[in-house]
This record gives sequence, structure tokens and C-alpha cells, in this order.
Amino acid sequence: MGLGLIITIAIIAIDFLISMWDAYAGGYSLGMIKKNGDTSKFRKVSAYAAVGLGLVGATYVIAIVLGFIAYYLAYISLSTLSFILSFDFIFLGILIIGFGFIITIQSIIIAAKRRSIWSILIALYNSFAVAFDIYVYIESFKESMSVIRSTSRRSQGNGLMIVLIAVLLAAVIVHAAYKHGYKKALGQSQAVSRRSRPGTGMGMERL
Repeated sequence: MGLGLIITIAIIAIDFLISMWDAYAGGYSLGMIKKNGDTSKFRKVSAYAAVGLGLVGATYVIAIVLGFIAYYLAYISLSTLSFILSFDFIFLGILIIGFGFIITIQSIIIAAKRRSIWSILIALYNSFAVAFDIYVYIESFKESMSVIRSTSRRSQGNGLMIVLIAVLLAAVIVHAAYKHGYKKALGQSQAVSRRSRPGTGMGMERL
């Protein structure tokens, strides 16, 4: 196994774990919002954006993995694999940037309020990640669109079938992560309420 392949696998694995964390964090935030009766629409939108980012990110990774597996087993052609990678980049990439931008704005707001090292580092990381994603998207947009347009209808159909399967698998996995975070927030909030004195109005800061 070459070093390049090892690095690629590691990046894919990390991207998948980040997607699961996004879904969990979004569910946790929504659970806290419900428990505390938070009326902030932007916080709710940011939480849903985290779940959406988790779904899109997981779909992106799973589609790539399924595509390479199908190609290795000779179920699809190289043209179909190229279409999957380009379709992933163009259509899922723009969603990742959109959801990521919303989350970045929220992290900057949190950093401005808390002014802690951790919150500032998260805001800086999110800002860098979004800027880098936009740069890569712009740089590779033309080439990826060229691949999509030059792919035959049959190969496109096979590629879209792989992507659809990836969406379904990602939805199941992301929903589980989201529900785990949601229930964790409600359970933690209830535990805190039982330990607090009546009338203290305890709450927790969240996204």
C-alpha cells in the first residue's frame, strides 16, 4: 500500500468522523434549544446546518468509497467513477460550503462572546476551512464540469445510482448520530435540573 493511498484513506476517514461529529453536535444543540426554550432562530438554523453538513459530508465520503469499490470490482467503468467524483465535488461541494459558512458565522459569534482560546481556535479553523473550500471549488469547478458534460448518459445514470445509495446510507448513519446527540442533551439537561435548586434558572451555553 503506497503512502499516497494511506494518506487518502486517512483523509476520507477523518472527513467521515467530522461529519458524524457535525450531526451529533447539531442534534445536541437542538436538544438544548428545546430544553431551554431558546427562541433564537439563528441558533436553530446553525444547528440544522450542522446536521445538514453532517449528511452532505457523509454522503460525499460514502459515494467516493462506494465508487472505488464498484470500480475495483468492475461493476462500473472509469468514466462512471470520474463522473461520481466530479458530481460529488460540484453538487455536494457547494452544499458543504453553504452549510459550513453558516456554522462559521455562528462560531465567530460565539468566539466574540466567550473570548476563550478554544472558541477562538474553532472560529479560526472554520474560517480557514471555508476559505480553503471556496478556493479549491473555484479552481477545480471548470475541470469537474467538463468531466460531467463529457460523460455518457449511461455512465451518468450508473454514477447517480451510486450517489443515491450513498445518500440513503448516510441518512441512516447521520440520523443515528443526530438522535444520540439530541437525547444526550435532553438527558444532561434533566440531570442538571434535578441537581439544581428550584427557581435558579440553570442553563447551558450551546451553539
